[in-house]
Amino acid sequence: MTAVLKKHLLLAACTILNLFCLFTLMRQGRFANTTLAIGSFTLPTSSLQGTLSAFIMMLCILMVFISYNTGCKIAMAIILISMSGGIMQMIRSHMLYPLPGIIFSLIALLSVFIVARFNRRNSQALYTDFITGLENRRKFIAEVADLISSKKEFQIVFVEIREFKELNDTYSMADGDYVLRKITEYLKSKLRKKDRLYKITGSIFTVIFNEKQVPEETLMRLIQPVQLTMPQSHQTLQISFAAGVTRYPEDSTDINTLINNADVALNAARKSETKRLWFYAADLEAEEKQQREAEALIKESLANDYFFLVYQPQFSLSDKALRGFETLIRCRRPDGSIVSPAMFIPAAEKSNLILKIDEYVLRRAMKEFKPVLDEKGAAYTISVNVSAKNIGSPDFAERVKKLLEETAFPPSCLEIEITEYSLAESMDVTIANIKSLREQGIQIALDDFGTGYTSIAQLMRLPINLLKIDKSLIDDIESSPVIRDLVDSVIYMGHIMNCEVISEGVENKQQINVLREHKCDFVQGFVWGKPLPFNNAVELCK
Repeated sequence: MTAVLKKHLLLAACTILNLFCLFTLMRQGRFANTTLAIGSFTLPTSSLQGTLSAFIMMLCILMVFISYNTGCKIAMAIILISMSGGIMQMIRSHMLYPLPGIIFSLIALLSVFIVARFNRRNSQALYTDFITGLENRRKFIAEVADLISSKKEFQIVFVEIREFKELNDTYSMADGDYVLRKITEYLKSKLRKKDRLYKITGSIFTVIFNEKQVPEETLMRLIQPVQLTMPQSHQTLQISFAAGVTRYPEDSTDINTLINNADVALNAARKSETKRLWFYAADLEAEEKQQREAEALIKESLANDYFFLVYQPQFSLSDKALRGFETLIRCRRPDGSIVSPAMFIPAAEKSNLILKIDEYVLRRAMKEFKPVLDEKGAAYTISVNVSAKNIGSPDFAERVKKLLEETAFPPSCLEIEITEYSLAESMDVTIANIKSLREQGIQIALDDFGTGYTSIAQLMRLPINLLKIDKSLIDDIESSPVIRDLVDSVIYMGHIMNCEVISEGVENKQQINVLREHKCDFVQGFVWGKPLPFNNAVELCK
């Protein structure tokens, strides 16, 4: 039985009891100043009338608690009928004995009004978001439950402000509240009267569409980016949205599952770089589960030191002299099984855990190789890959500086590898970090060059030491004249920028010969050296 049905049944029962008591009270009013005999006891009629009036008042107040809206209307109607009966008796009898009952009814009417007003305000506070004035999560869940009980088809859309956390971190809470109110107005302007808008968490709104199929174009119009001008700083902000959609009954008939489905779809939209609207599908939930499992593995590995490093050697192409090593992370479970980086690195990049992995690799590589550099007296380069999130963080260069001080690692022997994708994310911050790192004496390598993110103009702005040619270009260098010409152009471009060039994924001597012809500086790959455990890497240094 639904909560709404229970409420209606209770109201009906109270109304019937009230009408019965009211009917009895009016009949007893005809026999004023008489007594009723109950066995050997006598009961004045006025006492019975007072008892009935008190019972009616109690039932009326109870009805207001059951439903402050409908219950209040029914209760006031019953009290007014009771008052009118007393007034009619007073007029007919030309006596004042009904007056106490009338006064009692007036008090009951006032009490019902006060209780109803209090309940209304309390209910509004309970079911309303105080910043936007929209109905909140409690009301949303109650509405979904009612729709499910009535078997009506509907869609749930979760809409999130993507930049809200950064906005709150940058501006004041008052500015954040201003944005929420403006976005509420914006969303309302995009919806029809029959569509229901709710505010369920800090930056997430929810819309219920009471229909089976809402055109995707309608949903896309709802989440078009909007510009807002902040009232105090007068800065213009670009606000964008992510949205997740689930349908009843196609996706589920359970309220908790439906809400979870919408959240899964929203999470996919939140993490996507290109697609802002996602519809729930079973495979999304499987991906979400894999993401959670991978994140749990990363946290467990960081806490229990399951991670370890291997080092892939890099050689000079001219004389096969050892340049240094690229640092690669691996994971070994307690049972000895090795977890491929493909199982946890993509998941880490979708979350902030990649920041912790980068810090782990940097610190461990420096600590492991610092004694080796001291012993050999050689300036081997230790190259560490850094994620786009990290190199795009304003404090990254400062964090690297602290790690260098902590480990006493020579800055000139550290090389930070960034990808072209980093430049597509936070160009200005990335360049500022690169310049700061270079000022510390750290080398910078541009990894996976040739995958298409970087223009020549952007490349010219980068104070880098090394260009790394992507393996995908090297694979076909023997058979494709076009690829050979492209690789030659990349090497030439690197040299005129005073950069050295290294080719990744070199696997055979034919590739070595072609790269030597084109004057590539360094190579790394299985042809001369696979990734090595630390002890083997130390032996290679000898």
